[in-house]
Amino acid sequence: MRITGVMVQYYKSCHRELWYFGNQINMNYDNEYIEIGRLINEDSYKREKKNILIDGTIAIDFIKKRGELTIYEIKKSSKLEDPAKYQLYYYLWYLKNKLGQIVKGEIVYPKEKSSETLELTNEVEKEIESILEEIPKIVTLKTPPKIIKKPYCKKCSYYSLCFV
Repeated sequence: MRITGVMVQYYKSCHRELWYFGNQINMNYDNEYIEIGRLINEDSYKREKKNILIDGTIAIDFIKKRGELTIYEIKKSSKLEDPAKYQLYYYLWYLKNKLGQIVKGEIVYPKEKSSETLELTNEVEKEIESILEEIPKIVTLKTPPKIIKKPYCKKCSYYSLCFV
């Protein structure tokens, strides 16, 4: 199974969302929050070459070399900070383990005018490997995992599949 950064993010935020996404049940097309995120991505860092697809598996928002290579992930807000971090950690893990590239990562929140630099540690690397083992188990379930109501459910593009 090809595991994307979005799948790692969904693993950390909601296993049910991961199941829907992994089974090609995509609801993102008309979600206003997804559209706002897209617009922020397009309007931020206009001079950078964006959406760099590597191996058909990871999509890096943009790359800069300031002494050392740094990959960037642009997010609308820091409300889902942990899932966003793990998406970027997965990219760092992928580049190291699949392509032999050790780089830094930076999550950027343009609306909040903030950012955070991330580096892959041995502990995080082991956690990513555990997540990569768990994702196929969730995606191949016959039915979606049970609903676990979270504060951000109402803004989720899959809300109607869970609560209506």
